[in-house]
Amino acid sequence: MFLDEAKINIKAGDGGNGMISFFNLRGSRKKISSGGSGGKGGNVIIRASSNVNTLYGFKKKVHFKAQNGQNGMSNTKSGKNGEEIIIEVPIGTMIKDREPVIADLKEEGSQIVIAEGGIGGRGNASFTSQERRFPGFAEKGEIIDERWIDLELRLIADASLVGFPNAGKSTIISSISAARPKIADYPFTTLVPNLGVVSFRDDAFVVVDIPGIIEGAHQGTGLGDKFLRHITRSKALVIVLDGQQVIYEGKISSLMDTFQIIRKELKLYDLSLFKKDYLIVINKVDLFPDKTELDIVRKKLVKKSGKPVLIISAITGEGLDSLRASLYEKINNIRVRQREENAKLAGKIDFRSYTIENTKLNEDKIDVLKEGSEFVIKCKRLERMVAMTDLENEEALDYLKYKLKKMKIGDRLKKMGIDEGATVIIGKLVFELID
Repeated sequence: MFLDEAKINIKAGDGGNGMISFFNLRGSRKKISSGGSGGKGGNVIIRASSNVNTLYGFKKKVHFKAQNGQNGMSNTKSGKNGEEIIIEVPIGTMIKDREPVIADLKEEGSQIVIAEGGIGGRGNASFTSQERRFPGFAEKGEIIDERWIDLELRLIADASLVGFPNAGKSTIISSISAARPKIADYPFTTLVPNLGVVSFRDDAFVVVDIPGIIEGAHQGTGLGDKFLRHITRSKALVIVLDGQQVIYEGKISSLMDTFQIIRKELKLYDLSLFKKDYLIVINKVDLFPDKTELDIVRKKLVKKSGKPVLIISAITGEGLDSLRASLYEKINNIRVRQREENAKLAGKIDFRSYTIENTKLNEDKIDVLKEGSEFVIKCKRLERMVAMTDLENEEALDYLKYKLKKMKIGDRLKKMGIDEGATVIIGKLVFELID
C-alpha cells in the first residue's frame, strides 16, 4: 500500500557510565585509579534508498532505538560503543520536527544523523592528576531523550500528469510507460500517485500520474492538497483535459474553464507550481469523427497559454509519439539548465548529505530565563555537564564547581545582569551566585 505521511519515535543510545575502580600494586600499598570510561551511544540515521517506495512500513513500526553504550570496566577498559540504527526511507522524503524541515533526502544514499548518541561518562582513571591522585568519582553516561518526528514523502518525477478525474491520465501513463494503474470509466479511479518510466531514444524520463484535481484542491477538497505536493519536485507538468467534455456539455468553453480552474489551483497551492513549464493535452480524440471543434479549442488554448497543445488518444495511441517527444525535449532542456546551475554552485553547497555538524545547536550559547526570583540557565554544554555529574558524590560535585569556575560561568552570568546572591538553576543543579 502507498503511504506518504508518517510519524515515528526515535531515540539515540545513551552513553555508558564511567566506572570507579582501584587496584593496589603487588607488594605495595600504592593505590591506582583504574575505572574505564563508558562507550558512546549509537546514532539514529535516516537514509534515502531506492529499495523503499512508500512510508507504509512505518504504519506497523514506529519506535526506533539505537543501542546504548556499555559501562566502563576495571583496568581502564572502556565500554563498547552502541550500534547505530539506520532507518531507510524512500527517495524524496522530507523530515520535519514540529513543521520546520530538518532535511530533504532527494538523492539515493543521502542521509542525516537525526539523533546523536549520548557521550560515555569518564571513569575515575580519567580524572587522575597531581591535585587529584585518587579520584573517587566518575561521570554518568549522557541520557538521550526520545522524540517524535514527521516524515513526508514527495515523489520525484520529471513530469506530472495533472487534470480532473476521468480525464484519462492513468490510461496515458499506462500507454507511454510500463506502469499499470487501475483504469475504469468513472471518476476517482486513481487513489494514489503512479510512477512510470518512459523510454525515448537512448534515454528515459519518469512521469507521475496523480489522482484527479478538482476545484478547491489547494484547500484539501478531495484530498487535493495531499496529492498536489507530489508534483512540487517535477521539472514539467502535463495538463490533461478531457475532450469528452465538449460532447457531454456541448460547448467549447467547458474545456477552457477546466484549464483555468487547474491553473488557479496550482497557483493557490504553491506559486512555484504555477510557474513550472508545462504543455497541454486534449485526450480522447478517438471519440470525435470530426476534429474541427477540438482544433478550435486547441488554437484558443495556445493563444491563452502560449504553450504547446497536443490532441491525443490514449486508447488508440494517436498523438502519443508527439507527446513523448515534446515532453522529452522540455525535460531535457530543464535538465541542461539545472546542470549548469549546479556547476556554478559546485564546491559552495553540498546538496547530497546532511551531517551532525549542520544540525546541532550552538552548544555554548547561554539563554537565561527568569522564573520568579530564580534564574534558569539554558545551555546545552552546561546541562550535559550537570546531567553527567553524580550530584550525590561530594568529590564529583567539587569537580563540577571547579569546572564552572574555570569556565568563568559566574562572570558571564554577572555580565548578563544577574546579581550576586541570586539563585541559579542549571539542569538539576541549584546554587547561589557568589564570588
